[in-house]
Amino acid sequence: MRPVVLSWFFMLGLACVSPVLAAELNLEMRKASQELNALLPYIYDDQAFQNPQNREPIQQRLTRLIQLMETTPDLLERHAVTLELSQQSLLQTLQQARDLYQSGAYATSQFLLSGVPALCSSCHIQDGQQASMVQTMDRKLFANDFSFAEFNYYLRNYSGAREAYLRHLQQPAVQKSQIQANKTLERLLNIAIITADSPRPAQQMLDELEDKAGFTLATRETLKQWQQGLKSLAFSPHDLAQLEAAIFATFNENFTLEHEFIFNEENRPKALLWRRQLHQWLRRDLAPDQVSRALYLLAILERTLGDQLDAALANLYLKECIRRNQAPYANRCLNEYENHLYFYYGGSSGEHLPEPIHQELRALKRELSKEG
Repeated sequence: MRPVVLSWFFMLGLACVSPVLAAELNLEMRKASQELNALLPYIYDDQAFQNPQNREPIQQRLTRLIQLMETTPDLLERHAVTLELSQQSLLQTLQQARDLYQSGAYATSQFLLSGVPALCSSCHIQDGQQASMVQTMDRKLFANDFSFAEFNYYLRNYSGAREAYLRHLQQPAVQKSQIQANKTLERLLNIAIITADSPRPAQQMLDELEDKAGFTLATRETLKQWQQGLKSLAFSPHDLAQLEAAIFATFNENFTLEHEFIFNEENRPKALLWRRQLHQWLRRDLAPDQVSRALYLLAILERTLGDQLDAALANLYLKECIRRNQAPYANRCLNEYENHLYFYYGGSSGEHLPEPIHQELRALKRELSKEG
């Protein structure tokens, strides 16, 4: 296989922009993609990443990537808000990863860098559009089929990702692990939903997977719940008001733990489809209050489908919604963000926010109050 030439950064630059602006981004993104391509083998190889002999090239690549991403904000800010937020978060992640690497915190730095694909592709990864240019990379550069599948997934090579995820599932150890099996199955379910116009492909895939003898009883039950959820899935277009009503009916309008985790797996197919539709809505020319509405709803879905990390996309969407100060969604986003923070940092000793987080929250409240 030949090395990938146009990678995440280049796809980021071209996937969400007009032809004229894509040409403006072309040169900078090509440079960035080359730097990232050179860095990828280290990101996915623990020994190579921590090898002292590789310290200088890794630091050089990270520094050049940061410099290149610092030149793109003016261009990226003209496009979908999710793209702009991805760029901002990506730059912060690269800077933090570089600082950690220089301090010798290799594992943490590597962990942050492994999340770069999700950040730089979030503007388009969930809209289901197959990449027009499918790139290839040697499977031997990746630790296992799952990491190879993730690479293809974030590059929007959904067919290649699906094949690699299915190969990963063939391993008895993966089938016996509820965590590994479910994570892989979640990816397969997402691909089936966001790349189709009906629930049928997802239903057929689950029918085939249910027969695998190595799955745990818990995994089998999850598959059954997904099948049940697919039966009520409506792929017909929804306007934002309809999406809002459906999301509130399923996950509650007010903050609950259902805004943090999916407790009923029947709801996962719905959340995946609605996330896709919201990303598609944000590509349109929406009124300012409707952009905030979409960001608020998207944040709820991203959180329950994703993670609770500080740099989670849900947090970025909520803070952008607050910054835009569009009633009534700015206050809703502030309430959602504050409730999440107290949940995330809460513990047996009570709810205590770290001082930097507390200061940020107070600043958001002051800004909203001042502008309101």
